[in-house]
Amino acid sequence: MTDQKTARPLLPRLLLTGALSAVLVAGSALPAQALDVPPRPSEGAVQDQADLLSTQEEADLNRLIGQKNKDNEYIRAAVLTVNDTQGESIEDYSRKVATDWGVGDDGRNNGVLVVADMGERELRIEVADGAREVLSDGDAESIMKDELQPGFKNEHYAEAFTDTLTEVYDQANPQAAAEREARSTTIMGVIFGLVGLGAVVGGFLAWRRSRRTKKIREQADREIEQFQREHPEESITEGMRRAYHRYRQQNPEAPGLNATPGKAKDKDGVEREIQYAPTFQSWLPLYVMYPSLYSGASHASSSSGSSYGGGASSSFGGGGGFSGGGASGSF
Repeated sequence: MTDQKTARPLLPRLLLTGALSAVLVAGSALPAQALDVPPRPSEGAVQDQADLLSTQEEADLNRLIGQKNKDNEYIRAAVLTVNDTQGESIEDYSRKVATDWGVGDDGRNNGVLVVADMGERELRIEVADGAREVLSDGDAESIMKDELQPGFKNEHYAEAFTDTLTEVYDQANPQAAAEREARSTTIMGVIFGLVGLGAVVGGFLAWRRSRRTKKIREQADREIEQFQREHPEESITEGMRRAYHRYRQQNPEAPGLNATPGKAKDKDGVEREIQYAPTFQSWLPLYVMYPSLYSGASHASSSSGSSYGGGASSSFGGGGGFSGGGASGSF
């Protein structure tokens, strides 16, 4: 009698235990939550979810990317700012977003995605496999350390993206890659690596351009040093120095007498003529007043009727090949 009274309550307990076990097993079998990828920009190539940029700054970046895409077929770049990466590492998050967005051209895998995570204060330059042929991981690391990280540490976000994108595009072409390769290779290595007359000519042209670039940079540094000696009360930031280096590289000589000055819109959307500045002292007040016009970045023609453009200027062409190349940093 006692055994029957003791045994009866076991059945509900067993049923309850079985039901709980089934729930736990079913819960463990559920797939992990998929990454909520931010929407691809509907216009341009900048998705500023962290709200770091003004409307004009975002438009300026889009113009820069659009113009660089027209001038350089080897890279297609985009920008993303977020407040968190949903528990993913900055590397995995950037790779998944870049793949989902299709950054780069289909079949060429030439995409680059620049990502800023404000929550963890992390940065990433994600480079697709095809783009790595002209922009190595070492190149991306240098751009990260020299351009992106310093700008974010100083909270100069628009300038950081402008400098980073300019360097990405300017370095990512076969000629620039050849120059860097030549600088890092010994004379004997260059001799053994040259095959045929075409390679010899290409190596010579790369050396000559590298030498010319070095001379222009040295002259710019001398002008800056002279200005600082004559005006010790003026503070010249590293950002100003880099901007003048880029400006002088793009404007090494005075335009001809009959040349028509270029035009571009300033940060307020006002169209202005871009004046030639022969020295650092004449360039500095122009840069202080209109930094976006005199930072050495390329400007699309204001008559195009678009802040970004289409066709060849698009950064989204179904690209892929994001296997982990690039560089990461923090601020």
